[in-house]
Amino acid sequence: MRSLLLLLIVTAHTVAASADQATDKNQQSTIARWTAEKICEMGVDAFYALPDPELKIMFERDTSMRYEDVPAAPNDKERARITGQLMGYLMAACPQQLETYKNR
Repeated sequence: MRSLLLLLIVTAHTVAASADQATDKNQQSTIARWTAEKICEMGVDAFYALPDPELKIMFERDTSMRYEDVPAAPNDKERARITGQLMGYLMAACPQQLETYKNR
């Protein structure tokens, strides 16, 4: 199953989350902000290469969310909100990574 976090960031990773799970706006913002910070810190390619266990540890260490809370099948509204916020963070903080992210 693909999580939204990984769909938006590292589409090659999987997560065990329920397909009908929804996230609120605060959670969506947390996912987008955390993802952008890690991409800026590590670079897109290094972030995409993270194995699931390492990604899970980092996400849970750095946020108040559980990795399993990231929706596996986000609805269009969730996907659009997170993607928009993620791209906004990248544009402001590390635009060179935004180009790499968009071309991935």
